[in-house]
Formats: sequence, C-alpha cells, structure tokens
Amino acid sequence: MAKILQMAVMLGSSKLGHGAFGFDERQSDSTPVPQMKRELPTRKMCLEAFKRTQYDILIIGGGAVGSGCALDAATRGLKTALVEANDFGSGTSSKSSKLLHGGLRDLEQAISRLDVAAFRRVRCSLRERSHIGNLAPHLSQPVPILLPVHHWWEAPLYYLKLTIYHLMAPQGTKSFQYLSADEALEVFPMLRRPELFGAFVFYEGQHDDARMCLSVALTAARYGADICNHMKVLRLIKNKDGNVGGAEAVDQLTGKKYSIRAKVVVNATGHMSDNLRQMEDSEAKPLCTRSWSSIMVMPRFYCPEEVGVFDPHTPNGRSIFFLPWQGHTLVGSSDEPSNLPDQDLQPTETDVEYLLDDVKHFVSPNFDVRRCDVLAVWGGFKPLPVQTDSLHHTLLKNHVIQLGPRNMISIVGGTWSSFRALAEKTVNAAIRCGDLSPLRKESVTAESCKLDGASGWSPKMFIRLVQDFGMERDVAEHLSNTYGSNAFKVAVNADSSGMAWPIVGKRLHSEFPYIEAEVKQGVRDFACTLEDMVARRLRVAFLNVQVAEEILPQVANIMAKELNWTREQTKKQIRNTRAFLNTQMGQLTKENASQKNIPIKMSVGQVRKFAGHFRQLDGNKTGYVSIADCCKAMKTMGVKEVPVDLMHNVLRDIDVHAQGKVNLYEFLLLMSAIVQGDTEYLRYARLYLDHKKQMRESDHHIVMQMERAGGGL
Repeated sequence: MAKILQMAVMLGSSKLGHGAFGFDERQSDSTPVPQMKRELPTRKMCLEAFKRTQYDILIIGGGAVGSGCALDAATRGLKTALVEANDFGSGTSSKSSKLLHGGLRDLEQAISRLDVAAFRRVRCSLRERSHIGNLAPHLSQPVPILLPVHHWWEAPLYYLKLTIYHLMAPQGTKSFQYLSADEALEVFPMLRRPELFGAFVFYEGQHDDARMCLSVALTAARYGADICNHMKVLRLIKNKDGNVGGAEAVDQLTGKKYSIRAKVVVNATGHMSDNLRQMEDSEAKPLCTRSWSSIMVMPRFYCPEEVGVFDPHTPNGRSIFFLPWQGHTLVGSSDEPSNLPDQDLQPTETDVEYLLDDVKHFVSPNFDVRRCDVLAVWGGFKPLPVQTDSLHHTLLKNHVIQLGPRNMISIVGGTWSSFRALAEKTVNAAIRCGDLSPLRKESVTAESCKLDGASGWSPKMFIRLVQDFGMERDVAEHLSNTYGSNAFKVAVNADSSGMAWPIVGKRLHSEFPYIEAEVKQGVRDFACTLEDMVARRLRVAFLNVQVAEEILPQVANIMAKELNWTREQTKKQIRNTRAFLNTQMGQLTKENASQKNIPIKMSVGQVRKFAGHFRQLDGNKTGYVSIADCCKAMKTMGVKEVPVDLMHNVLRDIDVHAQGKVNLYEFLLLMSAIVQGDTEYLRYARLYLDHKKQMRESDHHIVMQMERAGGGL
C-alpha cells in the first residue's frame, strides 16, 4: 500500500519531461510561438495545392489522431497534407462516450499489477486532459461522475484508487467526495436503494468529439496544412527505391484522381489501418484488432442534476454509464470483441435491447424504462493493437507506432485523452524517419497552441451575443460553446427571425438551439453532404434521429443554395441521409418497429375494424397516431372514461417505440387490452417473450474483458 502511494506521489508531483512517457526529453526552443498563416482555405484551394506541392508529410485518416498529426506537423512548419475518405471524425472519433477520461480503469489494472508503465500512462492521460482543456477551452469542461459503492468493503478500495487518481492529476484538478446512500439517491434518484452502500463523486473531462476533431483539422489548415475530406486513397505511390512516397487519392464527390507526393506517409486510419498496411506490404501481419461498442441517447431525465454515473462492476458483470450531454443522456456498457466486416457495421435492435436490459437491471424497478425513450443509437469500433510478445508485459498497452518495411508510419490505438500526445510522438517519428527539417523541433500543441475560436473565448461570452445581436440565451450559449470566438461570425450572418424577440437566429427546430446560419457556416467548414451537416456540424443526428429526419428538407435546401445542387442532387442527398439515419443512427423503420412478436388476440373482423379506425386517425399517412387521438377513439368505441393508469401499464407492457404515439401494431394491442379488456393476456405474453429472450441471451451473449480496451468509458 505504501509503495503504491509513494509511486503515485512521485508521478503526480515530479516535473516529468516527455521522456517519462516514452517521448524524447523536451529541449529548450527559442523559436517564437507560431501564428496562424491564413484564413481558412476552401476545399477547392486544397485540391489545387495537391497538384503542385511536394509535402513533407501526408497523413491518411482524418480522425482524432490523424487530425492531431496534421496540427502538430503544421505548427512545426512542415508542409502537411491530410486526406480523409469520408468526413473528418466520421468514424470512431465522433462515436465516443464524449469523455476525456484520465484512465480510472487503467489505474485499477495498474494497481493490481504494480505496473509502473501503466501508472505513467494514467498520468499522461491526466496531463493530456489538461492540455486539451488549454487547447480548446470552449469545447471541453469538467463533468461530475457518481461512482456507486455496493458493499462496505468497496468504499476503502475506491477511496484509495481515487486518492491516487487525484494525486497523479495536475494541480487545480477538482477533488472527489464521498456521499452516503441517501445523499447519492438525492443526486441520482433512480438508483436501487437496497443495492447501494454509498457513492463517490469524482470529475472527468467532457467534450463534443466531432466538433473537436473538426476544429483540430480546420486549425491545422489555418496553420498551412492542406486538408480534404471525401478523398479516398486508391493506392500508395512507391519511389524508385521501393519506399512509400505518397498516395493516389480520388475525390469521391467528382471522381477526379490526385497524386499526392510526400517524404513521409502516416497511416492514421484507425481500425482500417491494416488495409492500408497491406498496400505497403501485401504480406503484412495484422497490427490492429478492435472492439465494438454501442451508445444510446435517452431523455434528460435519465441523468438528473447534470451528474453522470459510472458503475464498473454491476451485479451482471458488465460496466454501465449514464452521462449528461447537450441536454440528453448517453447510456453505454462494456465493449465487445468484433470480427464483423468493416463496411457499414450498424447498431442493431438487439444492441438496443441489451442496453435497455442493462438499464432496467441498474435503475430502480419503480422506474419505467421504455424503448420509446431511445432517441438515437450509434456504434463504433475501438482500434486496439494486436497483443504480441513485446506487449505481453502489460495488458494496458493501447497504442503502437510502427515503421513499416517501406517507410510508412502506422499508428494503431489511442483514445481521445491521448490523441495530442500520440500525434506529437508520431510527428517526432516522421521527422526522424524522413530526415525532415521543421522550423520548430519541438511540439507546441501542449501549451502554446489554441484551436481556432479558443482565443478570446470566455464562459460568459454568450452574454454579448444576447445583448449585441438579440439572440435567445440557449442559442447564444450553444454558439459560444461550439464555435468559441468565431460565434460572432455566425451571428453576423444570421437572418432576422421576423419576430420582436429573438431578433436574429431562425431555429431549424423548436427543441434545439441550431439556427439556419450554422448550415451556411457548416458548408464553409468543409461539410460536403447532408450527412456531414446533420451528424457532425449539427449534432442533431446523434441526439434525436426523428428530429434529424424532420429537418432534412430544410437543411438540404440551404445547402443546395450554397453548393449549387440541382433538384435531383438535393433529393439524392435527402435519400442518402435518411438511409444513414435508418442504418447508422438507430432510426426505427416501420418494419423493425413492429418486431415484437406478441400475437394480437382479435378475430379477423375485429382487426379490420380497428385498422379502419387507425387509418381514419392517421389522416396524413405517417404510420403513427397520437395517444391523445387513441383516447378520443376509445370514447367513440364505448369507453366512457379512459382509464389513464391502466393505459400507462398497457403502454409499458407493449413497450411502444415512440413517445406519445403508436403504430398500427401497437394500436391493435392497445385496443385489444383496453377496449376488449385483455390486459392480463398482454402481460403474460410479454413475460413469456422476455423469458424466451433471456434463454437466448444465456446461450449466445459474450461479455468482453475490459483489461485491454484502452481504459476509458
């Protein structure tokens, strides 16, 4: 015990250089801090530059690490190019838990093995979290996390771990505190009281991952990097000596091919990295494995008081978390290994059922957990290095940087908390490998660099937007926390609302603070498709997939004017984005919303009768009718007073797929239960189906060990 505390104090208080974390020791560098070279270039300008420029470094992959490499290289004065096959951050980097974690799970494993290298990685993550806060203060903020204690003997263990965690964090990091069971229930009333001894509250960092990734890439462009999304690499260009000297890429919007030459090529394609490595060497052995995780979005009331919950040891053996994010609640569980194909892997209804079951077993049984509360669901791969003999000394190795046989540098693994440090380490390797001559030998992204929009920002800056432009408070706060000081550029271009108040800022939807001017800004920020806009410029697809679908025509029309789309191109964009919402973001189609398999206890004549009522109520042919209309229909069918409590129980047993409305199948079950009085049948049918599902899960469901999952949520 004393040895562990001594190690933590040493790591937390000493002025460790980068050499302590696997980097070269930092040398003094008298070169002035770099300034942004230019205004943000257009995508067309970057494409033209690809034709005529011989680059020092070409980075393939525009996720967190790839964009971080571009920023690190550009700020050192290297000629930098960055290409991404889809959109910046469209892969794993936009599908995280939104936490900038310090590695509490890593620490747990490090303590059990007394692994000094693992302690240093935790310390590095904690320092990097601070660096990211300096890099983009408008995009990151602390979030309190409640850690439930189920048994008395867990309290001193958690206290020890959190004490070490805090000692290793930079000075000024908020400390933790202990709550009694009653106090914990006041903070998070949905917890199960009999299974709760107490709880700790500690702090992690939180950010908007897609916006962070985009801002890193755009800032790199302002420092001189040429960046381009929707550029797919077709092949690697080899020099006469056989080494990699660039790549041929195709602009997927026009079909035009570009040969981009560079002294060093960096492979930062995440879980797809082995595909590019095989272009370098057809006999390359796999370097990357991966896990799959799904996260669903639920209403704010699942995470009250803006406090998250993380339980690493639930009674069913899985971890679970509830995190507040942008007025909603993110819910996720343990990662699982995946051998599924790379292309278009999507969250399934089974993934949703597993997560809902985890929620039901975690929260109080008095709280109804319903499928209709799921507003969106997404899944993503987490790339992990293949375990080899060289990695056997620690199961916590979560990244590898490899120099290939043809001098291409590949990086596998990493987390959002470590992306900046990994980028620095990768660029250091590129400078050595390519014998490059940067203007600055050392990275400046840790302390001297800020992302575009960070300078001049303050937490109260939104007040100026309210006072000077006449914006609603929530819109002003959203713009300030998304664009930083660039929010004023958005406000200047905002149209009049046509009302006395607010004066400017036409909302795209009443429930969200997004305004039309952001669509125009999104086009300037390299949004090329409707999917780019609703998923990663506006985060609405990640928050409420039904709202995202509602605003598609409006957003598409604005983009069409900015990008000169034809009517057919606009329609195609809407079709493609609807397909994306259906497959990638958990949008329920009429088909999968009806897959409950509870038989309808009605005669053919009764089904026809009630189906006719449904069609009359659904005058707009949306496929749904509101619960209020159902109540009116019941009165016409002879129900004098609608039994509201009974209807609540029936809707719970049916587990409707949308809030406040039902489809035809659910309508028939509702009418069968209330109008015909078959509530007991419905309840027993539901219990029978739940029992069958549990039997299937016990045969097929596999839970992954979290030791090598990178240490985060």
